[in-house]
Amino acid sequence: MSMKATDGAKWITVKKVKGNIPAAEFIDLYRGHNAISQAGPDATAAADAGHSLSHYLLTADGTLIASRRAITGKEPVELLALLDADAAEELNSGQHKLLGDLDSFLGAWNKDAAAPLPPFLEAVEGTPSRYRPGEARGAVPRQAPPMPPAPSWPPYLDPGPFSGSPEQLRALAPHMINLRKGRLSDDGIAATSPADLDRIVAGIAEKCKAGGYKLMLYAHGGLTNERYGLAMAWAYHRWWLAHGIYPLFFVWETGGLETFWQILDSNQRHDRAVSRDIWDHTTDLVVERLGAKIGSVLWRAMKDSAARASDANGGAHIFVEKLAAKWTQPGEIFAIGHSAGSIFHAHLLPLLCASKFRVKQVHFLAPAVTNALFDAQLAPLIGSRIEEALLFGLSREAERADNCAGAYRKSLLYLVSRAFEEKRDTPILGMEDFHRGDAKLEKAFGRNIFLSPTEPSTPLDSASTSRTHGGFDNDAPTMESVLRRMLGIPATIQVAPPFPAGEPRLARAISEPNYYGVPQELFRAGFAAPLPVADPVTGGDAAPTPIPQANPGSVRVGAQKIALCIGNNAFPDGMALFGCINDANTWAQTFRGQGFESKVLVDLHAGEIRDAIRSTLLRSRAGDTVFIHISSHGSQVLDVDGDELADNQFTDTLDEALVAIDWRDGGLIVDDEWPALLAVPQGVKLVRFHDFCHSGRSSRMALADTSRRRKRSVSLPDEIARKAYAAAPKRAKGSARVAAYGAELPYLTFCACLPHESAIEENGSGLFTRAAARVLQGQGASLSAQAAFEAIAREMRGDPQKPLLEGSDVLAASALFGGLS
Repeated sequence: MSMKATDGAKWITVKKVKGNIPAAEFIDLYRGHNAISQAGPDATAAADAGHSLSHYLLTADGTLIASRRAITGKEPVELLALLDADAAEELNSGQHKLLGDLDSFLGAWNKDAAAPLPPFLEAVEGTPSRYRPGEARGAVPRQAPPMPPAPSWPPYLDPGPFSGSPEQLRALAPHMINLRKGRLSDDGIAATSPADLDRIVAGIAEKCKAGGYKLMLYAHGGLTNERYGLAMAWAYHRWWLAHGIYPLFFVWETGGLETFWQILDSNQRHDRAVSRDIWDHTTDLVVERLGAKIGSVLWRAMKDSAARASDANGGAHIFVEKLAAKWTQPGEIFAIGHSAGSIFHAHLLPLLCASKFRVKQVHFLAPAVTNALFDAQLAPLIGSRIEEALLFGLSREAERADNCAGAYRKSLLYLVSRAFEEKRDTPILGMEDFHRGDAKLEKAFGRNIFLSPTEPSTPLDSASTSRTHGGFDNDAPTMESVLRRMLGIPATIQVAPPFPAGEPRLARAISEPNYYGVPQELFRAGFAAPLPVADPVTGGDAAPTPIPQANPGSVRVGAQKIALCIGNNAFPDGMALFGCINDANTWAQTFRGQGFESKVLVDLHAGEIRDAIRSTLLRSRAGDTVFIHISSHGSQVLDVDGDELADNQFTDTLDEALVAIDWRDGGLIVDDEWPALLAVPQGVKLVRFHDFCHSGRSSRMALADTSRRRKRSVSLPDEIARKAYAAAPKRAKGSARVAAYGAELPYLTFCACLPHESAIEENGSGLFTRAAARVLQGQGASLSAQAAFEAIAREMRGDPQKPLLEGSDVLAASALFGGLS
């Protein structure tokens, strides 16, 4: 670390520090030293330590942090500036700006001891109580009315990528309400219960007292699944707190429209094989026609979720009731709604205003709410219960220059207006085309409509540089404009810390293996290799921690967690599927989140499936855990050997079969094969997840349109069954068929459906896989296998298939992702 003292300003002595210590660590060190040295140590110690005596610390991002050292006027004001790593002993432009503002204030303060603190100092920890004007000038202090101490906001530190770890979810819990179809969500990555709401509103009542934090209610847009909604809340909540805004994010799981784009992409690829040029020249009309048929259904469901959240049983309604009961002296409330979040607020804010609350400002970012809903729900409240409304949206030109995934050559709002809403060209609040002529809209917003990208000369409280519909919520000028409007920050003052622009970063959750029940001497013998931890800066994987090596000849218990995921889509003769490979990737991601080494294989012949399973199982040894997932076609075929009559629970004359890509050549794996194919060493835990038709007793009919529900089943002639039976490895003579599904077997099978049922895929994934992922990627990961199965079955209520769990009672009662104990 190097230090250089200079006269950086008239009233300030600036010390510059440059080195390889991360800023966050330096700030912690600075705060720690100042906590034990309130005033008066000698200047030599300051020069040596570099961080224990300065009045202020100025970080490279423009954040100003005050120490406990009083400013008395008997000594120069000392400021320690952290330089950028690549800076040539010079302050950056942001630091120069803040240094100049501080120097100007000190000059005015020395002339007039009663000079008010500027906003950038009011928000600095410890500052107001440290100024002593009388001592500074050696005169009797002026009699001024006592000022309440300014609140101290926490410093902003980069929270890093979102992984959904328990630590992150616990830290985020006071700032997040998770909803599913408008109701409080009791599963998924994060859950919100009525008791959680009690804690949330208690936190608001405590933190948002008069003179404290200001409450901000945030509703995200309509293309946001649960994980991304949580990642957004995680990425930005500390920035709001650092500015005295107490954020509450409504995560209302609106990712359904991704289904529409998957359907569109499939149809687009199919049509391009005929004539790419024709598709490219008519794409917008084709997308709009498809949107009117399919996208409108999904959009309507999303709007229903927004409305349900504020009905009598909705999660937002329960929140407002509890907030009204607990927050007896409410402070200022702000609201932000991005895209479809404006629809959410069109129902929430009237509910809020019907109670005792007033809303200071509502900010709409590219709002997707219709003018009609806005006029009916919100316009009558603006100017009374809602004091001010502001709108940031794209200009007409930028709206037309935007695109949706390259498939639709305009912004999403054009598609909403022309296809997703009931009538073509429905007026949408966020579109400049529909601003003029709406008297209620013009009265509600006045001059508070800002069209992006704004001119460089635009005032900083009205600026936006977003060029896309989805870009407003992470566009720094837009979000800083919103903050300036909320807090009344003048254009002459820099927003510090600045908004952390860019997309929220994601990382996979890390779940270390447990070894409960393992004898101590075996536990010490060795451990499973930990997964790489997400790097907080890049979001990538950091180098794994070295692992202790077992002694030669020792048994390594639980040393391997292996997963094989197989998805078959490319069936010939019009039998193609569209969701099996997606399923395989979903299961692999789920398993990796629990520490498994996961391998994905696609479009395999029956022999290749057998080989992949055998090679996976050959790697296993006592204490290992192996998971196998398969999504493909399934079928019921002729029971050649008559063993199905011995099945007391599902007696019939048909074998259940997994159908592989080479089915015409006998490429089936009949249920009779599984016991021998799944032979594993004693002590290996084996669990299967089968998402294909007739998978009960484990052992998808194909349509051309991916938007409709499709059965993953085919009807095959008896000759195919005979080919498969002849090609399959034979069971040991005299083995009992019922043993293949007995409770004494060392493996467990999650089946997508009963033996006589079809497994359905819809919108690019199997219904069973979708339900299982929702459970197992959330809190269900900690359940026993039986409890996890029951949670999946609850998710599938109302679906045309019922899942089945068969196999070992011992494994069913144990933790699904735990090892054998």
